[in-house]
Amino acid sequence: MLFQRQTGALSPFLACLAAIAVNGCISTQTKRALDASFEATEPAAHGLAPERRAQEVDLSGPLDRELVISQAVARSSALMLMAHRARALVHAGRAEGSLPAAEVEFQAWNLPLTRPYALGQADMYMLELQQRFPPGGSLDGRARAMAEEARAVLAELSIEEQLVAERAASAFAEYAQALAEQRALERQTALLDRMRGAVGARYTTGGASLSDVARIDVEVAKTQRARARVAGDIARSRATLNALLRRPAAAPLGEPRDIAPETVRTPLAELLRLAQLHRGSTVAADARVRAADARRDAVEAEASVPEFMLGLGYWQAPNLRPGLGLSASMSLPWLWGPGSERLQQAQEEQSAELAERESVGVDAQAEVSEAHARMQSLQVQLEVIRLRALPATQRSMEALTAAFATGNSSLLEWVDVARSALDLELESITLRGDLARAVASLERAVGTRLPREALAQEVNP
Repeated sequence: MLFQRQTGALSPFLACLAAIAVNGCISTQTKRALDASFEATEPAAHGLAPERRAQEVDLSGPLDRELVISQAVARSSALMLMAHRARALVHAGRAEGSLPAAEVEFQAWNLPLTRPYALGQADMYMLELQQRFPPGGSLDGRARAMAEEARAVLAELSIEEQLVAERAASAFAEYAQALAEQRALERQTALLDRMRGAVGARYTTGGASLSDVARIDVEVAKTQRARARVAGDIARSRATLNALLRRPAAAPLGEPRDIAPETVRTPLAELLRLAQLHRGSTVAADARVRAADARRDAVEAEASVPEFMLGLGYWQAPNLRPGLGLSASMSLPWLWGPGSERLQQAQEEQSAELAERESVGVDAQAEVSEAHARMQSLQVQLEVIRLRALPATQRSMEALTAAFATGNSSLLEWVDVARSALDLELESITLRGDLARAVASLERAVGTRLPREALAQEVNP
């Protein structure tokens, strides 16, 4: 009977405790957001799993651009660092959404004044378990804010990932460009050697002068000097690529596969739309705006909703029956406190994040538009050289070679055309590398991989 009376007395207290606890905890939606952010921070989600980073891939054979990029991303320590920071924010969000730690309080009443250490002579003993319950909505708001901050760091991770991919693609393009220049110069050397033989044969018959032989020797020397420069470029670009792949500078590295130059045909309007969805700085700015909204909600709750403290105690007087004690307290945020100033602070921070979001949007539009225009300009220049200038120069050179063999043209004319053909081929190779770097820059500006399309092959006009 006594137990029933005590339970009945506790029922309102327990109901109040349950209502306040439910009101003070985070919502299911916020829990799901934290769980989703935690899964997104897994290193494996970004190709950064330790087993993949340690994986040895044979890079001494023919190289693909995508293989080089994926390996550079997988081995990036900066990306792993940012993934751990994002995970730390998720843990912080879960901590923000948890109730404060419970407290235990012990009291001994009316100890002798002359012997305060004589605990056995107290008139009353009390042991109380206390729990504070923050204002309803404050825990959820702060947990949501940390979940959005984690999303912002994940967006910054994607920025770094795009930068790593751009650096790897640019280094790969530079490496391919240097090797292509080397092959072009080797062909030019072989061509000059054949012409030197033809000039020597004509010199013995009096059809060529000594100055013609010297002229060919000068062109051969210039080409050899260019080959020495390109050999240095190959060594430098190989070392750069190995550094991005976290490999020794002298580690063996295969040659890139020969593929047609590629461009992106996606219209500018679609690129700008994709940048709003995928560009890391835009996504991060949106997440920080939502985080500021959540912090404002939390501060608003703390400034207008009281905080409760409930306690359940055990009371024991030496000569009386034991009993239970109940305690409750409530803050009064309406009288005084920092609530109003903190609310204004949160509102100013929210306005600052909105202004930052607008600035990020303008920067994104400018960068994507500039990268797109540069890519298109390089594409047009490369197509003009590959489809018009280079074929015309090659036909002119074939005609002059045939005419020189019959004595109907001078060596000077042939040398000028041969030099022009080499210059155009080297310019074509340079533009091809610049176009590859421009496409990588455009993908980094947009924030995602873009569909590529091969340029048209050389045709006869």
